Amino acid sequence: MSPLPKSPVPDRRPPLARPALASLVLAASLFLGATATAEDSSPFAIRRHDVRGLVLQVWPLSVSTCEDGSRDLLVLSSEGGPPTQQRFATYMPCGSALRPGDPRIRVHPIAAAAVAVDVARLPGRTGPQLLSVSAAGLRIEALEGDPAAREIAIPGGLPLPPRPWEIGRLPMVEAWNDDGRPAALLPTPTGAWLVDLARADAPPPRRIEMPVYASYETSMPDLPETVWKWMVQEVHWPTLTRADDDGDGRRDLFALSRYGIWIYHAGPGGLPSTPSRKLDIVPFDEKAERRFATSIHNYFTRDLDGDTRADLVINLIQGGLMEGRSTTRIHLNRGRGASLAGRPDAVLEAHGGIAGVDFIDLEGDGRLELLETNFEFGVLQLVRLLVSRRAETKVRILALDPASPGGVRTLFEDELALPLDFKEGRIAGILPGLGDWNGDGLLDLFVTRGDQAIGFRLGSRAPGKPRFGPIAGTQSVPLVAGASRVADLDGDGLDEIVAFTSTDPDPPLVVLENLGRLPGSPSSLRPR
Repeated sequence: MSPLPKSPVPDRRPPLARPALASLVLAASLFLGATATAEDSSPFAIRRHDVRGLVLQVWPLSVSTCEDGSRDLLVLSSEGGPPTQQRFATYMPCGSALRPGDPRIRVHPIAAAAVAVDVARLPGRTGPQLLSVSAAGLRIEALEGDPAAREIAIPGGLPLPPRPWEIGRLPMVEAWNDDGRPAALLPTPTGAWLVDLARADAPPPRRIEMPVYASYETSMPDLPETVWKWMVQEVHWPTLTRADDDGDGRRDLFALSRYGIWIYHAGPGGLPSTPSRKLDIVPFDEKAERRFATSIHNYFTRDLDGDTRADLVINLIQGGLMEGRSTTRIHLNRGRGASLAGRPDAVLEAHGGIAGVDFIDLEGDGRLELLETNFEFGVLQLVRLLVSRRAETKVRILALDPASPGGVRTLFEDELALPLDFKEGRIAGILPGLGDWNGDGLLDLFVTRGDQAIGFRLGSRAPGKPRFGPIAGTQSVPLVAGASRVADLDGDGLDEIVAFTSTDPDPPLVVLENLGRLPGSPSSLRPR
């Protein structure tokens, strides 16, 4: 969503592999509720990629300069086990993910010292760059061509011990100063280093203080909580998002942590080193904090009402499965920044389970709807789960509405079930996704349909009709189980689906190319 440098562009669709329970369960629940049948109509073409090793993460990105509006795909994988495990970044630029064997596809080894990676374009360097962060600092390598790597040392190093398992992407590079120039945020014990990447003679990195905290276990030889290790540390850096807080049109930085939300207002000189304002929060009472590991906090900044200003969403989960209690509070930004001091504009409450939230723009109008999933759990639900091998969940899609109880209006509600594979300890089939399958601007759904197949439910805004219609077509997928990502990879206005499994190195990465055959699709696709 930014010009030079092209940072990875997030979709308006929620990726369904987010840590939040809502992202995982929500769409699956919706799709499994369909009862209509349809034969395999093959509206997508199957493209298989034999990725080296075990696929760990898949990221649709917009980094390369693609004249046809197509998108890139970054695949992170690992091969072998510690201490000699190798990690790889497979980069598929400008729609090449739709053409297995395309010579533009690059497989790049990731340095053994790397803890996380990112991809970005940087001034003075040709093509997309792979950035890897380690205890020593930042390493920059070209994904295309072979210019010399660039090393940026960080004074005193970074608190990043070696990572023997796997690899992941850390969104490090953006125009954090809101000046169109690329910079990297790298983690420190008290926040982050802000590193200017726009030029070789850039000023030295500077610190940004953030609300960071950690949990610890120390050596304890006695029962009942034996800890043989000298010390175990788990550091929690805040959630980072960029949005306009104070209504000046600039994208400010939000650092959302368990006990505080720190906001940094971007100005002519970039981001300040200390927060422009702080919001203190006490999410749980003393009793809940005694078992802090069982309580979950998810804080979000989103423009929920389409006024371009950042609203705050506070989602709290506590009490465990049997006595779970979830509360979601929404605080709208009235012009100078949202506040937690007053009454929330909307409240969602659920008891007897775990309820999470996510966000989508169903109609592309700039107003986000809430996706709430409530996994109720008790003795009866446990018996049903064991007998039926299905996990029941309640799903709602909600819109802000001050005139409705709780400040929200229900657009869709259903009680549905997820099939479980007890042998492999996973959800059976491909985890569902949301995308625009027919190019009409509305979000559609896909659902697992039996063995190695998915079905498509198209979105509708017609009065009196369901938000998602019956199955309009089915597609075979050569995977027993896995996750999915959704993006318009070829720039024709129709979304593709990328399916993969991260538990078995043998199955391929599967890209489903949208052929424009579903009802409502344009008669001719945009030029590629």
